[in-house]
Amino acid sequence: MLQSSGQSWIECGSPNMGYDLRNQIVADVFYDNGKEFIKFTNDEVILVETAWRMGWERVLNYATN
Repeated sequence: MLQSSGQSWIECGSPNMGYDLRNQIVADVFYDNGKEFIKFTNDEVILVETAWRMGWERVLNYATN
């Protein structure tokens, strides 16, 4: 099945963060003007490309602070 970069990021995050934590911090994955973004429950938004480069620990810190 084909997945967007954001969907792949979410799926890869499950083993790294745990499903419960991932589901608590990720509110949505969406497109805007041809770019894909992740919106977190703390209202922060990040480009999917940036999330891949940052790595899980930094994204987790970004999403929970």
